Amino acid sequence: MIRVRGFTLLEVMVALAVFAIVSVALVGNASSSLRQAGAIRDRTVAWWLAENHMTSLRLQPRTEEDFPRAGTDREVIEMGEVAWEIETRVETTENDFVRRITVAVYREDAEDPVAELTGFLGRH
Repeated sequence: MIRVRGFTLLEVMVALAVFAIVSVALVGNASSSLRQAGAIRDRTVAWWLAENHMTSLRLQPRTEEDFPRAGTDREVIEMGEVAWEIETRVETTENDFVRRITVAVYREDAEDPVAELTGFLGRH
């Protein structure tokens, strides 16, 4: 009697089931990695925008008329094909010659800031 060698239908089905389970896990891991990479990219760009905005505020002349007054200002900047909203909050401090500046950067239509930077600005 000659025996034919090969896989039975049951063995093939078990191998396909194992392959399907492993594939689902790999696809889930890959999509999670892509999401995390996108979030890191957004945080990096938002941080750059916040630092750039804070630096531009520090580089402006600060005479008595130009010294920032307490309040909130918002502007929209496009960077990396994404619209970013930059909110600048100026607060007074105990020293009349120093202002506390908070720069918050939001991704378009987001409620929570992606990056927030706080610094101080002196008149002189």
